[in-house]
Amino acid sequence: MMSAPPVPSAHGEGPGSVDDLAGSLRTEVSRLAYHLRIPATKSGITPTRLAALAALARKDEGCRQGDLAVEMGVSPASMTRLIEIMVNAKWVLRQRDPSDARAFVLRLSGHGRRTLEGLRSEGTSRLSLDIKELTDDERQILAAAIPILRGIADRRLGTDSATE
Repeated sequence: MMSAPPVPSAHGEGPGSVDDLAGSLRTEVSRLAYHLRIPATKSGITPTRLAALAALARKDEGCRQGDLAVEMGVSPASMTRLIEIMVNAKWVLRQRDPSDARAFVLRLSGHGRRTLEGLRSEGTSRLSLDIKELTDDERQILAAAIPILRGIADRRLGTDSATE
């Protein structure tokens, strides 16, 4: 497998600047994310639905619809439509909140969990095939980049991966 040329130093202006590195990273992460979403898209699961399923999978105790809307950065009205779709697809359970009977708690259903796990497994298998084509040095570089990418994602999402 041919590897991309290394990005020059990320200091200063011109080739290899921080902006160039950020642009290249955004482009390649977007391309890769698109291909990793293909199995979900073929199953009728949009990126937003997939993100909501993944968010609920991290919350064993469930969460309120408004909290999920805030976490995902969508309007309450959009979240209501999204939850209706996911409940109808039997991916999500909507149950009365035991601490406040006026509110509902959302939880991933068994079907939703199996669906998400199947999609993740398929995506991982596809990515494993690509990683097998890398040299040992390329794999080491990729492995070293994971904590850096996780840190960037955590800062962008306002989360701490150590707690999730």
